[in-house]
Amino acid sequence: MNEKLKEILIHELETELGVVKKINVQQIADQIYNIGFQCIMCGKCCRRDFGDNRVAITTTEIHNIENESDLKWEEIAEPFITEAESPEEECKINSADGLIDEDGNIHTFGWMLKRKKNGDCSFIPDDATNNRCGIYKLRPLLCSTYPFYIEGFKLNTSECEGIGKEISHQESCELAELVLKRYILELEDTILTYKNYIGFKTGDNSLNIAESDLKQGYLNYIIHYSEGSCRIRKKI
Repeated sequence: MNEKLKEILIHELETELGVVKKINVQQIADQIYNIGFQCIMCGKCCRRDFGDNRVAITTTEIHNIENESDLKWEEIAEPFITEAESPEEECKINSADGLIDEDGNIHTFGWMLKRKKNGDCSFIPDDATNNRCGIYKLRPLLCSTYPFYIEGFKLNTSECEGIGKEISHQESCELAELVLKRYILELEDTILTYKNYIGFKTGDNSLNIAESDLKQGYLNYIIHYSEGSCRIRKKI
């Protein structure tokens, strides 16, 4: 990403943020009320067997969980990675996106909630009959607003069995406020990520180095996020 493209992306995001802050929360609440929703505690959004269960999490949310629990950063979040068809596929290296530097480090942007080896969220019990979140009161906004999200200034829904069920006006308003809060927080986090981003060099041997690391049972990630960047060695 060159500096000019970086400036363009930041400008576009800042413009979007300005528009989002003017969205009428009551209009969002009315839409949610008309759609209807109640969580039925099925746990499908938390478990890998039912699809993409990645939960993008901002640094603000990570710090909040750290401050309100005994959990450390590395117990809460991991590098945000491209979703694969299975947990096994996630261990394979995709060189097509050009995000491997000359030292074999895989560059990624942002964090997601940590998952178990089987791909399930780390904070849901192994017992499939118990779907209670271990950090429910501290869960990220993506979780507390699911299945609703805003994209392109419009309210959208993800697949969920709770859609269409009765919801009160008060619950609709509370959910609408959280959906807008999430949208703003994610935009602000992304803007800071781009502002702090420093590019990297690729090399002819980049993929070979990364694949060699993988054969030894680990991958090296460089995560770019709103507070800068850091390097993590992840066991596979």
